[in-house]
Amino acid sequence: MNRANPAQLRQALQLAHAYTKAGIRFVCMPVVDEADGMNLKDQAQQRLERMALIAESVERLA
Repeated sequence: MNRANPAQLRQALQLAHAYTKAGIRFVCMPVVDEADGMNLKDQAQQRLERMALIAESVERLA
């Protein structure tokens, strides 16, 4: 297991706080290595983009 450095931990906490503040439900996931971390970040970005598209669709219908 590679331990996260303090900057990585701080960034993860800031992101979790931002999600919570925005009311976005999330699940914290352990990161195995750098490649896994990049994969998880890509997945999160795709999900956020999908959520934005859904929100825009709902606004247009209203």
